[in-house]
Amino acid sequence: MKTIVAVGHRQFGDRQFHHGEEIPPGLLPQEVTDWHIDRKELQELDSAERRSLYRLFHAFSDCGETEPLTPEELTAYALPP
Repeated sequence: MKTIVAVGHRQFGDRQFHHGEEIPPGLLPQEVTDWHIDRKELQELDSAERRSLYRLFHAFSDCGETEPLTPEELTAYALPP
């Protein structure tokens, strides 16, 4: 999975994004995302570089894609069951 971030200040529809802010998955069609990436207005990051908060907290962001926490993150940040 790739995380898409804004390069510079961008506006898509009625939402504004600041430099480095993550673009929610599914906000833009793939063709539009590719067009902005080609023009260096958006950047794709590998999940090893930066993980998607929208995917990690999908229950709160209404994102259809999910990304689990690692066992180390669960131990460090989650409450025990």
